[in-house]
Amino acid sequence: MEAKLTQRLVEAAEPAKSGQTFIRDNELTGLALRITASGAKSFIWEGRIRGRPRRITIGAYPALSVLLARKQAVKIRAAIAEGRDPSQERETQRREPTFGDLADAYMERHAKAHKRSWKRDEAAINGTLSKWRSRRVSDISPDDVARLHERIGKEKGRYAANRTLALLRTMFNVGRHWRLFVGPNPTEGIRMFREEKRERFLSPDELKRVNDALTEEPNESWRAYFPLSLLLGTRRNELLSAKWADIDLDQRIWRLPMTKAGRSHLLPLPTPVVEIFRSLPSRGKSDWVFPGWGSTGHLTEPKKVWQRIRTRAGVPDVRIHDLRRTLGSWLSGQGYNLQLIGKALNHSSVSTTQIYARLDINPLREALERNARLMLGGGAQTEKPAN
Repeated sequence: MEAKLTQRLVEAAEPAKSGQTFIRDNELTGLALRITASGAKSFIWEGRIRGRPRRITIGAYPALSVLLARKQAVKIRAAIAEGRDPSQERETQRREPTFGDLADAYMERHAKAHKRSWKRDEAAINGTLSKWRSRRVSDISPDDVARLHERIGKEKGRYAANRTLALLRTMFNVGRHWRLFVGPNPTEGIRMFREEKRERFLSPDELKRVNDALTEEPNESWRAYFPLSLLLGTRRNELLSAKWADIDLDQRIWRLPMTKAGRSHLLPLPTPVVEIFRSLPSRGKSDWVFPGWGSTGHLTEPKKVWQRIRTRAGVPDVRIHDLRRTLGSWLSGQGYNLQLIGKALNHSSVSTTQIYARLDINPLREALERNARLMLGGGAQTEKPAN
């Protein structure tokens, strides 16, 4: 049956008792209404594509109006005239992976296989990026990424925003390498926020206040954890996940099986550290130095405890990682070279340790002091600096 497809005609069209009924539009060749025996109605396009007969579903009625169906049919005809195959393009689009598919592949094939910090990536994917899971990868634009980067920067800070951008950049790069999608990486051209390098460490007076605040800490494990962080400079999770099997108190050695640098690390234990370890109630009773009740088996989150300690000590801006920085700055202030400091902190390169040379201002202070005495006291310029 042929007729001009109108809203009234489509609405009034009745289904056959069996099979399908087609009402073909007599104005736009190829456009037709299909009615099933159940009464479901949809618009289709019929014709030949590269010599082969094809039928393409445009959309269901009434979700799609006659006017919109005509517009879609015109687009299909134009695509065919350009030598394209709209049916194949639609099939490819249906098979195109979503961001969730990309995220799952990234976690299994890349993050868990190559990154010790893969749980951070997983947390970001399940948290900040979770709203993108159902979106097709090709639908995510540079503008989407830029807006997300800006929003995270305002809500969580520049550092968190930059880490999310770096994660997305890697995800899209590996996804494109695996041919999960084609086209440009939507993170390209988006600049990271400028990050100020943190240089905070505890001064002698602040350190004394922190030590005094620690004596008031009721939890014995945390009362030991933070002094150990200060004296050893270990990263947070390295100490939290420490096992007694890796610590030899007689030889005063702790062997860290795996560190952020991707290798094991032998750490000598000074006498005060050995004494703290010996005093812990978990010794001889647990595999973990700091046992906990969670799924990991050990303590996992010191932030809340540190919050109350630093508040008591009057150092509200000092973060847990600044304890590690404090060890490096104090070693530098005593004249130890960067190679030794880097070894103590298990840095991968000397450039990471360079900050401690910049933080040691004592040589500069002495030079300016000596120069001031010369300039104001009329001393000879040939006075030799003390070494």
